[in-house]
Amino acid sequence: MPAAVRGRGLLVAVGFPTAALIVLAVWLGLHGATVATTLPAAVVLVVLAALAEQINIVVSPRIHVSLAAGFVVAAALIGGPLVGACAGASTSALETGAVWRKRFAWGGASALEGFAVGLVGQHLPMHGGTGALALAALGLLTCSLLNACNVVIVALDRRAAPWSQIARAWRSHLLAGALPWAPLAAFLFSYHLAPSVALALASGLLCAVWLGNRLRLRLEQSLAEERQRARLDALTGAPNRYALAEALKAEHARILRGGRPAALCFLDLDRFKTVNDTYGYAAGDQLLVNVYQRLRERLRASDALFRWGGEEFVALAPDQADLAEFAERLRLLVADQPFPINDEPVVVTCSVGVARLHESRSPEDSLEAASRLVRIAKERRNAIEVETVAPRAVTSEGSAQARLEATAS
Repeated sequence: MPAAVRGRGLLVAVGFPTAALIVLAVWLGLHGATVATTLPAAVVLVVLAALAEQINIVVSPRIHVSLAAGFVVAAALIGGPLVGACAGASTSALETGAVWRKRFAWGGASALEGFAVGLVGQHLPMHGGTGALALAALGLLTCSLLNACNVVIVALDRRAAPWSQIARAWRSHLLAGALPWAPLAAFLFSYHLAPSVALALASGLLCAVWLGNRLRLRLEQSLAEERQRARLDALTGAPNRYALAEALKAEHARILRGGRPAALCFLDLDRFKTVNDTYGYAAGDQLLVNVYQRLRERLRASDALFRWGGEEFVALAPDQADLAEFAERLRLLVADQPFPINDEPVVVTCSVGVARLHESRSPEDSLEAASRLVRIAKERRNAIEVETVAPRAVTSEGSAQARLEATAS
């Protein structure tokens, strides 16, 4: 198969389900559609496995453990290979957000895992509580080993290093096998004594955990939206000072790792108070929105634009060698074309101060230099001021005045 097809995961997306269908066809031909439990119980176990896949236990920010493995193993050990395969396949039924290749691949792989665990369970009858513990451990171990094999196959299909994939996911696999062990053993033992009660209790607990997980996800989404809104200017929709501080920190870290310096510009609209006094505050607000939209549309995708406050904006341009060229471009983007204010075209100008963000000083110092430079440019209006001191010529003491030396373009 061509490498381009392999890289997209088509091989495993077709291979796993095909292998599962072949295995099931052979099983049905030899044994028929027989299950080791009642049909209603088998249906409930399959539904519980599908529902459990939607629940992730957050162990750490990077480790999430699904509850599906325990329910697939329970279905396989109680209902046999056919029920185990159906339970495994059902885990991808509700994954509507995943791409079809991933759903097909892991649905087929999980079906094979459930089938294999069912075969193991047929040859190991349970005897008492100790037998339930041993049977649960063996079923989970079988499922974990097959899952590790599936990870290796997927890694090979993607031309990735298999051991690195396993090394990244071994904690999740270990927890997915260890966490359900005791509850699974308890469920197997109670099912042996009172099947209906065990299924009802497991269903109730899973539904409660599922509802709790849904509430957690909604809360996390709400918090993420609130954090996002806290970093956006309410008027223009531009990232605000908090977002600027984060961007400066990240960009400075990139420069410290060997990246090229960036340009940091303060942009201040000229005579903005006159616009407010002449056309009203609503027109002034709309002008700010229009200025931001024009700059955002015409700057590079890698350039970031923030609203500092009032009529001031800050632009951060990574890998920008020519400070004067970038500052002049910002000035012309504002001044070259008029803005519509109350259906009247009005020419608006701006003053720009630009400093360099580099490894020799903190982002705060670069921002302060740019803010002082824009105040110098503001004295002439429609002008730019460019920092001319070379980055490595800046000293730690007595350098504040030197950083402000600039030349008019």
